[in-house]
Amino acid sequence: MSASPSRNYGPTWTPGGVPVQPREVLGAAELMMQRLADEHTAALSGVLRERNHLAAWLAALHPSVLAAAPDAGDGWHRLFLRGGGWQFTWPIPPADLALFDHVQRVPANDARARFDGHTAAQKYLRIRTHTAVLCLSDGDTST
Repeated sequence: MSASPSRNYGPTWTPGGVPVQPREVLGAAELMMQRLADEHTAALSGVLRERNHLAAWLAALHPSVLAAAPDAGDGWHRLFLRGGGWQFTWPIPPADLALFDHVQRVPANDARARFDGHTAAQKYLRIRTHTAVLCLSDGDTST
């Protein structure tokens, strides 16, 4: 029998037991991961923009202020809104600040921009509770 050349179609292994992939496989994987990350970032930006339109509308209906929020990122602000006796807050990115031109800007040490410590879960419970109260007080069921 003649010996045929040995062909290895599987991955090459490092001394530590990690498979080594050819550069073209890694490059394609990196491109795919970057495309997926870009798509997710665009989707998240769209969702945040929609939320910020709603928050801007609520801020027109309730006492609200905006204060710088450097902990959230460069140029970010935090919306402080009072409704139903509770505080609600949302971080606002620089790209959406124009939606809040009607909201007063205050220094971070302003009493109206003092965070009450609520968690996201507490905020959502406050929203649901306030919504239920508003529905009970609304005698008009035509909508």
